[in-house]
Amino acid sequence: MSGSNRVASGIFASRAAGLLREIVLGAALGISPAADAFRTAMRVPNLLQNLLGEGSISAAFVPVYARLVEDEQDDEARTLAGQALGLLSAVVVVAVALIVIAARPLVWLTTFGGIKDDRFDLAVQLTRITAVGLGFLVISAWCLGILNAHRRYRLSYSAPVLWSVAQIAALSLALILGRSQEQTVRLAAFAVVAGSLLQLGVQLPSVRRLASLRPSLGRGPAMREVLSKFAPAVGGRGVVQIGSYIDLGLAGLLAYGALATIGLIMPLYLIPIAVFGFSVAVSELTEMSRERGGDGAVAARVRMAERKVLLPAGLITAGALGGGAIVIESFYEQTNRWLGRGDFSDANTTVMAATLAAFAIGLPATMTARVKQNALYALGDVKGPARIAIVRLVVAVVVGFIAMLQLDHLAADNLPSGPSEVATLESALDLSLSEGPLGTTQVGDFPSWPPWEPLPQREQLTTGTSKGTSLAHFGPVGLGLGSAVASWVEWQLLRRRLRARLLHPISGGLGLGVAIAAFATFVTARLIARIDLPPIINLLALGVGALGVYLGTLWFIGLRPRSRR
Repeated sequence: MSGSNRVASGIFASRAAGLLREIVLGAALGISPAADAFRTAMRVPNLLQNLLGEGSISAAFVPVYARLVEDEQDDEARTLAGQALGLLSAVVVVAVALIVIAARPLVWLTTFGGIKDDRFDLAVQLTRITAVGLGFLVISAWCLGILNAHRRYRLSYSAPVLWSVAQIAALSLALILGRSQEQTVRLAAFAVVAGSLLQLGVQLPSVRRLASLRPSLGRGPAMREVLSKFAPAVGGRGVVQIGSYIDLGLAGLLAYGALATIGLIMPLYLIPIAVFGFSVAVSELTEMSRERGGDGAVAARVRMAERKVLLPAGLITAGALGGGAIVIESFYEQTNRWLGRGDFSDANTTVMAATLAAFAIGLPATMTARVKQNALYALGDVKGPARIAIVRLVVAVVVGFIAMLQLDHLAADNLPSGPSEVATLESALDLSLSEGPLGTTQVGDFPSWPPWEPLPQREQLTTGTSKGTSLAHFGPVGLGLGSAVASWVEWQLLRRRLRARLLHPISGGLGLGVAIAAFATFVTARLIARIDLPPIINLLALGVGALGVYLGTLWFIGLRPRSRR
């Protein structure tokens, strides 16, 4: 089995467990204040994992360590491993302590003050718990870097299954015992810590056989090279992390439920990126770092990797655009109804499907951009991707901010049946309601002016019936559109930089053929979505029909998915 396939199998297992975790979380909490608080608590300490973890280690540590392993400099490699472990451990201890102490201002900053009262206090409490667990994940990322450099991919990418399993067990126990939502999220937060420790512990025996587990704060020549790349890598990851925090803060400016909507969508969006895009990029980073055939050989690996990524990207994007509602209804709405927990309506499904479609527009760019980014890392270029990440951040924030505030004035619900009911709801919300475009409900003015003002009375516009309304707003779709536009901008800039660096063709020439097959698949998905079948049967029909049409179209136009040329 190839390196990318081993990575993909491990990632698929961990992402499948993650999706199951989100389904159980959605069943236990629905679109509720406790769900928003838990999402916030998970995002704040993720600063550790994203800044210091896998992305930075892959960019700075893996290429240097893999080169030492390839050159059979075992003593130098073990020394470097111990020095990297020592530095990360020291930074993690300080960072976790700071997050625990400064949880209140951090939660406020990351949501721009968008969550208040009980949601805010609960988010602070949960953040102090989850910060400890996510500290373990940073050290787990160091283990992953060691295993990757030795081509031991499956264990490192399967280990996160334990992180999800711990939370699934805690959430299932809360459901069985009938715990309140606040009790449920506290139990889930402690499960985050337990799962993080399990994820680290399962990797340590294998790492111990390959590298030194003795932390050191020394700085040899190899460590100095890592540090010279680590700062730009952390800066690049910092930009990405800032972007995710800004997304969280912007979602806090939207009508109630936006945070939970984004949280439930993300696993569906990230699974294909991780399984098909990230797996190829990770394995190719190791191989490109150990490549001794020059720039031409690296360019050939980029073309092969892009082909591996682009073929599944077309299928998944078309399926998400055409059949996203089927996926959402099957995974979330039906599960919620079966378990009788949370508030999840057809309107929520409509908004989540539109949000997934918006993010999916940028999916092919995101998947292929990871290959180009890791190729630049392997070539020693860390600063270039970091600067491009800044551009991506700016584009995502500007486009997402404007689009989300406009779309927040549209809801997926039908207006009440009588004029008196409409008048009562308008009086309660202090906003006018009318029929909007494409069968939506218009709340206030659309388009809204000025474009930077959030929707008034947004805390009253709940997606659940407990506060009197059932409006589900399209604001999160705007964040998805901002992400999609930014992904294509990043793809173009990375492509141009890599071409200038290699001076060899880096495109596999599949773009037009994949686009044709994706369009045929999209039409098929829309037709299947119109068939009134039970959700699970509809989901199976979508999978079989979309895959058959996609592969058949590729075959008809002369593209062979298994061909390497």
